[in-house]
Amino acid sequence: MSTQKSKPKRPSRPINKINKQREIEQKRRKKRKTTLVVILIIIVTGALGTYLSISPTFKIEKISVRGNEQLTKEKVQELAGIKKGDNIFSKVGKVLEVKLKQNGCIEEAKVIKVYPNTIEIEITERKKQFQIKTETGNYIYIDEQGYILDCSTEKQELPTITGMDITETEAVNMKRLAENDLDRMENILQIREECQKIEIEDKITQIQVKDEYVLNLENEGIIINLGDASDLKNRMYYVSAIMKQEAGNKGTIYVNGNLNEGFLPYFSAN
Repeated sequence: MSTQKSKPKRPSRPINKINKQREIEQKRRKKRKTTLVVILIIIVTGALGTYLSISPTFKIEKISVRGNEQLTKEKVQELAGIKKGDNIFSKVGKVLEVKLKQNGCIEEAKVIKVYPNTIEIEITERKKQFQIKTETGNYIYIDEQGYILDCSTEKQELPTITGMDITETEAVNMKRLAENDLDRMENILQIREECQKIEIEDKITQIQVKDEYVLNLENEGIIINLGDASDLKNRMYYVSAIMKQEAGNKGTIYVNGNLNEGFLPYFSAN
């Protein structure tokens, strides 16, 4: 049996090595293309940004303000930090809205850009609900949540609160009442709610909060001493009954004792 000699293998370039080199070259070309595209995008974006920032087409020419009753248009613009001539792209709507709501008078704010050169501002102002009379005789106007809206020497047709700790000097630098006065405001709102039920809310001209909660119905000639403002529902039941019983008389209604310990509310005529 004859044996067949195997042919010697011819040396050849490894195929795997050739393919790997091709892949490397392709990746390099792709990377160069990507880098070139990125550079072009940066150049175009930069040029466009420069154009938009210096073009007179995008200078703000009109600023409209809606919803302002207490604040002037000029004051709203000042609070937002915008003026005519500013570049419209340099102002971010959400940032302007945050700036506006930093003022205690503004509850909500919406800023809309109308390209190429108009800014529209719409605000919702907080409403004056009470005025705090300070020890110096000045007035601090607040809403029902205790936000400070303004200070003045002028008394307005609002229920007057006396006995709070705040001064007008402090109010200038505050957006909202301090915690202890906010607690008092919470009691005042509960009192107002109960007064609505017996239809005397609109008759209240003054609320004293220093030691006891005392309501003054000045036009009726009636003062109501509520004490610590606890158990308001029962206290107001007696207030309503006594006011009906003493209709036409002027004096003070005392419901400032502990009703659960046998205190009997009474009326003391002037």
